[in-house]
Amino acid sequence: MSSPIGRLRDRIVSSMTGVELRALLVGLRDSVERLERANERMDADLAYLRRRLVAKTRVLRDKRDHIADLTQGLEAVRDTAEYERAYSEAEPLVTVRIASYQRTRELMEIALPSILAQTYPCLDVVIVNDGPNPATRGAIARLADPRVRYEEFPERHRYPDDPQARWMVAGSPGMNRAAELANGLWIAPLDEDDAFTPDHVEKLVALALASRAELAYGSLIQRNTITGNEALIWSDPPAISQFSFQAAIYNAALGSVFSYDTQSWLVDEPGDWNLIRRMTAAGVRMTSTTDVVAVVNHVPYTHKSEA
Repeated sequence: MSSPIGRLRDRIVSSMTGVELRALLVGLRDSVERLERANERMDADLAYLRRRLVAKTRVLRDKRDHIADLTQGLEAVRDTAEYERAYSEAEPLVTVRIASYQRTRELMEIALPSILAQTYPCLDVVIVNDGPNPATRGAIARLADPRVRYEEFPERHRYPDDPQARWMVAGSPGMNRAAELANGLWIAPLDEDDAFTPDHVEKLVALALASRAELAYGSLIQRNTITGNEALIWSDPPAISQFSFQAAIYNAALGSVFSYDTQSWLVDEPGDWNLIRRMTAAGVRMTSTTDVVAVVNHVPYTHKSEA
């Protein structure tokens, strides 16, 4: 049994501790409330900045798009003989355009074999390299196929330092140049490390001619080269991340109106999406099939090598 003095001491300590604990709890509660108010203000500020960024991006995008001019240009193109020939010939010439850089092996072992194995007979291939590449130049010369033409820029184009921004537009100058060099009445885009299914061109030409579409596309298998995962890419109408020009052909006459925006990173858009979005907005007539017409070996931009 404790002494009276001990019991008094315990009561005094308990009373003091209770007061201190209550004060501590009140202080902690006030601190939490201040932090919550600060977070609310920060969230509100971030939401405001996001709205401002979206608004400014939209304004910049509208300035770069020139949709009214594209629509007018499209209407003018539809009155040309070149445009009409794409539909009047039974087997119109199709140009496969490839923008290349430093993947000679992939070009020669993946992309080109898939083109030259097409069931469609009327093919023209244009490869534009983003800077000098003796290995690719020599490989094309040794191939000695009259259907395959090659050009290279005197030096590589400059791209943004940011990896994601660079990924959005890398190769776009070569894509535009290859389209300019096309002899075909239709253009079928392909990258150097990807492949068409054997009936890619035959199927899409038939699809386009059947409905007088200006752009016809199918689905593709996107294979992540890092993880090995595969995804089916397709949407109708085209949606971001669900459309690729490598699953498409388009009337070559449209090339006088539409080209890749080599600075689409300014509006935070990958080149393919930026181009098909502008085509859609301008009124390009499209048709699609869910049939797989290509396989894309997708390398995330975080793993891209710029060597």
